[in-house]
Amino acid sequence: MNEAKYIGRGKAKDIYQRPNGDIVFVFTDRVTAFDGIKKAEYNDKGAICCKLSCFWFEKLQAEGIKTHFKEYVPPNMLVAEDVSILPVEVIARNFLYGSLWMRYKKGEADINSDFIASQGEKREGMPLAKSYVEFTTKFERVDRPITEDELVEKGWMTEREIEHLRSETRRVGDIMSSYLSQKGIILADFKLEYGRRKEGGDIILADEVGTPDVCRFWDKEAYERRSEILSLDKDVFRQEKGDLSEVYRAVYKRIVG
Repeated sequence: MNEAKYIGRGKAKDIYQRPNGDIVFVFTDRVTAFDGIKKAEYNDKGAICCKLSCFWFEKLQAEGIKTHFKEYVPPNMLVAEDVSILPVEVIARNFLYGSLWMRYKKGEADINSDFIASQGEKREGMPLAKSYVEFTTKFERVDRPITEDELVEKGWMTEREIEHLRSETRRVGDIMSSYLSQKGIILADFKLEYGRRKEGGDIILADEVGTPDVCRFWDKEAYERRSEILSLDKDVFRQEKGDLSEVYRAVYKRIVG
């Protein structure tokens, strides 16, 4: 790290660049919620998220997903190819929950029968027939949902690239969900970021993936047997449900152990 140049920081990571151009993400113990209004630090949180992210990048690469991941440097550094991060975050939701549920009740979410097959009563926490993929801005002062038409109008992406992101995100979700189910964990929703390669312009998976910072994990047994949502992610911090470090350590052991 002595030769690496500091280039910035995000909500939970510090970012450096090596002389060869590679990017080094240093995962910190910082945690934020509600657009940065709520802040704290939890021991080992950064190292846990870094190891988990590297674990998932390697697994996804083995499945043919193209990513920027290069190397894990213990205890909390991820080395990656330098890419131009797209100005959007991609969110895939497998359950009618959280902000999607609130928008659905207000008639603000375009969820048709493709996503909700049941004709019965709609309830918060019910599973969707397939992943509901949407986009939010990343570099604006406050992130907001953004339509595909606006993405094209702004020149951020083409329709073909948007479809690629949607397809790739669902593919990542299928791989993760299949694995997590064996570990007794439900992938309720997750957030991904993508970057454009400096040479060739290909869009590949970037930033971090599969951590409880960017995923909503639920305990499978609690949900299926008792219809209870037992959070194994940052909702523990958002809703003050317990000690974040303890929950993150337990999630790591279940996923990797």
